[in-house]
Amino acid sequence: MKYKVCVAIPIKTGDIDVNKKLIEKALDNRPDLIEFRFDYIDEINHISPQFLKGLSNCIPPKILKIFTFRSTQEGGQYDLSIDEKCEVLRLLIETKPDYLDIEIRSESKLLKRLIDLAHENGVKLIFSYHNFEKCLSYEETTEILTIFNRKLTDELNYASDRMIDCVTKIIYTARDFDDNVVILNTCKKLSQLDYKFVCFAMGELGILSRILCVKFGSLWTYGSSEDKTAPGQVKIEKIREIHQLLFDN
Repeated sequence: MKYKVCVAIPIKTGDIDVNKKLIEKALDNRPDLIEFRFDYIDEINHISPQFLKGLSNCIPPKILKIFTFRSTQEGGQYDLSIDEKCEVLRLLIETKPDYLDIEIRSESKLLKRLIDLAHENGVKLIFSYHNFEKCLSYEETTEILTIFNRKLTDELNYASDRMIDCVTKIIYTARDFDDNVVILNTCKKLSQLDYKFVCFAMGELGILSRILCVKFGSLWTYGSSEDKTAPGQVKIEKIREIHQLLFDN
């Protein structure tokens, strides 16, 4: 069984040729998914329909595309108003990637706009939560998920079947080796509940969970091709090599 790896690419410039070289390098390592991190861009106005389409056309259809624009609260560099961020994300959605990654902690007004727009354009959503300070327990994780699901159903009035194709992404920060065990236990229990999720820990101490999470139910893990987009990110070729050693007969 091949476990899926997503390569995260920081999009730092509006120069399409520079970005094409990064994409070609990433494709050499045969990723299952590619994530474009647009919150690294040097100028917001570089994010245009033509630019997005040009990047999207570089990816073969069999490789899934994730578009992401992080808030400052979760690692991004631009502090935008709700309307400004919604406009950027509207452009991302209308390019029709396979997934748009948005934060669980987004304002309700923004979430409603994006969920509706994504549904209209046939784009699946990744609802993500990042904790850059520590690793939470399984019980604390399920509390976060319960509160968010209640927000979707009670506050925003979305039926649960509307969210059936959505993925929940829960990323923590490992402070000691034992946090890897906490994460992998959380993955195992979430998979038993039939959650569609991605879950591991950032940081050098969380590398074990980053590599093994797919064995315990995480839909995929993230690796790098060139520049890292998160602490402790491992190059995709090393993840593939370890997966082959551990899991292939």
